[in-house]
Amino acid sequence: MRGDCVTESGFQVGLDSPRYYEKQVHALMAPFVEAMVGETVRPGDSVLDVACGTGFATRAAALVAGPGARVEGIDLNPAMIACAAEVASGADANIVWSSGSALDLPFADDQFDSVICQQGLQFFPDPVLGVREMVRVARVGARIGLTVWSSPERTPFLRFETAMLSRHGGGAQAEYSTTEQQLRGWFAAAGLDEVLIELVEVEVDLPPVLKYVPEHLKALPWSAGFFALPKEEQRMALDELDAELAEYRTAYGLTIPFSSYLTTASIPA
Repeated sequence: MRGDCVTESGFQVGLDSPRYYEKQVHALMAPFVEAMVGETVRPGDSVLDVACGTGFATRAAALVAGPGARVEGIDLNPAMIACAAEVASGADANIVWSSGSALDLPFADDQFDSVICQQGLQFFPDPVLGVREMVRVARVGARIGLTVWSSPERTPFLRFETAMLSRHGGGAQAEYSTTEQQLRGWFAAAGLDEVLIELVEVEVDLPPVLKYVPEHLKALPWSAGFFALPKEEQRMALDELDAELAEYRTAYGLTIPFSSYLTTASIPA
């Protein structure tokens, strides 16, 4: 473990945000969680979910690992951990939740059979150190699996929402996507050259923009400026976003593509 590293990440929320994150982000993350857990976790595995947020990937991993398996979720944000611990799930009895930095994991070496990280690595101030810490706590032969959003062009909802926030009350926003080249570079610098990177592309059904987006924005740490705007300007911004996403509109809301890189690797001897 390291005691001298930078721990501040690009995605830190508080107050009620974790509740909105659990409710509004879960649906669009579900296909990528399923793919990551399916490629990484096996029955009986000891599992660590790094930057676990409100724990939907942790809970999915616990269901696969099964009763009696060691499953832990850790996140730098205490509000996320508090929400994760409160969410009811049949898998939760096997999960230990803790608050801590992904860059200084509070675990000894060689502890886990599977280490996962759902949409977290791109927000780390030092992604290479983050991967190194995952490698350190994983046993020989263990699997590491993580997801990050791919290019904004492949995920129009996030691209247009980010642009809307930049125009209307947006402050500094963290970079949420990365490239395959960056991922390979981070893993290679952490000592893992044999990695598999798969582009996972799915279509997700979402409620209408005017219903869904305000709730989704409440889950994001960089949206405070938007909610400080007069209601009329907020509505204008949402109408602009609705028009930009018109091609994805359905009778029930949106059916829209999301795209993420799934990166997996095994720990060599």
